[in-house]
Amino acid sequence: MKLVISLILLSIANVITAQTFIGEALTSEGYQYLKVKLKDDSTFISFPYEFRQTFKFEMKADVNKNITVKARAEKREFTFNKIGSDSLILKTAFTGIKQSIKLLKQLDPVEKSQHSNYIGNYADKHGNRVIVYIRYGYLHMMSPYSEQTVSLKPIGKNQFWSTSGEKTVFTENTETGFKFVTISNRLGQSIQLQKSHDYKVEEEWVMVDNDSIYVNIYIPNIEGKKPACLLLPGGGGQSQIENFEYEARLFASYGIVVMTFDKESVGKSKGQSFENYTFKQKALRYQQLFKHLQSHKEVDSKNLGIHGASEGGRLALLMGINLGNEVAFINATAAPLMTSLEGQLYATNNYNRNLGMSEEEIVTSLMIWKNYYSGILNDNIDTSDFNTIRELQTKYQRAFLPPSVDMIPLSPKKEDLIDNSVVTGASKLVSPIFLQYGENDERVDPTRSLQNFYQNISERLDITAEVYKRGNHSMMTPEYQICSGYSYDKIKWLKSIGIIQ
Repeated sequence: MKLVISLILLSIANVITAQTFIGEALTSEGYQYLKVKLKDDSTFISFPYEFRQTFKFEMKADVNKNITVKARAEKREFTFNKIGSDSLILKTAFTGIKQSIKLLKQLDPVEKSQHSNYIGNYADKHGNRVIVYIRYGYLHMMSPYSEQTVSLKPIGKNQFWSTSGEKTVFTENTETGFKFVTISNRLGQSIQLQKSHDYKVEEEWVMVDNDSIYVNIYIPNIEGKKPACLLLPGGGGQSQIENFEYEARLFASYGIVVMTFDKESVGKSKGQSFENYTFKQKALRYQQLFKHLQSHKEVDSKNLGIHGASEGGRLALLMGINLGNEVAFINATAAPLMTSLEGQLYATNNYNRNLGMSEEEIVTSLMIWKNYYSGILNDNIDTSDFNTIRELQTKYQRAFLPPSVDMIPLSPKKEDLIDNSVVTGASKLVSPIFLQYGENDERVDPTRSLQNFYQNISERLDITAEVYKRGNHSMMTPEYQICSGYSYDKIKWLKSIGIIQ
């Protein structure tokens, strides 16, 4: 028992004496997040967004001690120059230029009971807005200066550092939370912002034909009629209301009323399964939600737009084709502008390649899917591929393959497989359009989508398109960060077309 107690005390001591320091180093790829953890008998160093590993050294860090990190074909050497109670200084010259790197001690996360003091919408004198919110129990910030969304890492009392290189300081705490925030960039330039308008969220159930659709309406606390935006969910049967809070919060902070909702039979919505409806039917049903938002007492009915992601992006454009001038703007992200059949084959090819299938097996799986979709279109599923399907499923348990049953599925519907109206009807679009894609999207082909769309739009259409480097279908980089510029490009675009000031 004494031995067990001693081991427990030793473990606690190690936790207590561990210190974590955070900052950034200038590399050939630009500024990279650098993290150093010190224990009494060991040292850990990592570049969390660059190398997917932590380097451990069986040594206690001390002044003038050297440490070398070897990753891929690169070697980085550091010397501990100073180890203080609140900071750590490393010397290095791995880029060929001498560099002094100051890392700051990372403190414990802010207690949940204090979160409400920080969260909110802060504005500078130029109309830029910084949004502070909670995600997964931690403080996050959307910054218009770095155009990034980052977590706020505590480095002092009401002081934070983020991987964008910005330092954030909150001041003048009142009954409603902090009144001011000052943000400084890595060059030492700073700007102060003041707490701005908040927003409230109304819950409603809206009847769409015989289905009861659960909606959240974000209403900025500012006077007068306001522009509005209907946010359409993507594909799948999971509730997306929480995910789309990100865009809803962004738009509401700039004075836009926003409606999000759960699809039929999803989350708190009631009614038939959403799988019963084709793309064209979904667009017509969502138009009823559009009309509901258009009639809201807080909304400027002539200034109402649509935002959609993935399948929601396709539907936003279909609604624009149907509604014409009633739609003030359309922001579609990762929208598949092609037939569903073509899009599914593209996604399947990428998925199975990432799974480790050989090129021959990938071709085989594509042929299986083509046969399966042909069976849906012809109301006769071919059973000759069933043995091959079972063999591939045995070899690759997570393989994406059609079911080995001859029953016609509820989804995908034959109409959707060949529906290309979002492309062929594009000439009818009149609203300003902003298309956003990640260049590494493995579910939707951004290049093919843009090629299809641009061939059919009117020459008079006001259209903007951005493809974000290293972004995936969810607009995330390999470091699990939202693509730089993704959020504030929306705001700049909305300002350019006169929706917001």
